[in-house]
Amino acid sequence: MREAAFDYETEISAGFYDRIYRRRRGVRYSWHDLKFRSVVEHLDQPRRVLDVGCGPGTFIGNYLDGIDALGVDLSAAQVAYASETYGTPTHRFVAQPVGALAATGERFDAVTMIELIEHLAPEDAVRLLTDVRKLLSPDGLLVVTTPNYGSLWPLIELGVNAVSTVSYADQHINKYRRRQFANHLAQAGYRDVKVTTVLGFAPFAAVFGLGAANALNSLENGVGHLGVGNLLLATARP
Repeated sequence: MREAAFDYETEISAGFYDRIYRRRRGVRYSWHDLKFRSVVEHLDQPRRVLDVGCGPGTFIGNYLDGIDALGVDLSAAQVAYASETYGTPTHRFVAQPVGALAATGERFDAVTMIELIEHLAPEDAVRLLTDVRKLLSPDGLLVVTTPNYGSLWPLIELGVNAVSTVSYADQHINKYRRRQFANHLAQAGYRDVKVTTVLGFAPFAAVFGLGAANALNSLENGVGHLGVGNLLLATARP
């Protein structure tokens, strides 16, 4: 399902984004931390969570303590890193497509997809969302994030592409805005679809310290980022 122009197995080193996170300082750490915390805040205290596109396992390993969680990703290298770094009897990681997991009859209280679907062509994104719906329990919850191309994100992306060793230029092929995002979830058969925005200027305040970033994030959350946060966050029911 991934675009052939970018090889996710070889062009991103195993654990690349987790090593950024583990610095626990700076703008990029704050971005990931506030993003993951936003996802957790929208979960309904699930017993079992599936994280699709888990990458190096950062979200499961640091934010789902005490929860039975499975991370899946198509990159064997990232899954191997996740298993070595964060694997426990209740935090497991496997390299397999979602369709293969659905065939086993697995069901989850919640499924998370954190900055994944922008890497897929629109028709593939809808197909993946449809497959994921089959893995949710009847009263389960889907939480999905993706960059908001109706915000300042395009400028942020240009900046990241200019300074990072890993560029988004060939990765982000599905540039979501709020309406298209909601439409894709509806096409995939979800109900109770709600799309909001998260992450405004707060991560950038981390240049003054994480306390400043967290304080600004609380203020921005209070006004709903005025609807133009840099990430779209959707919740939906199967």
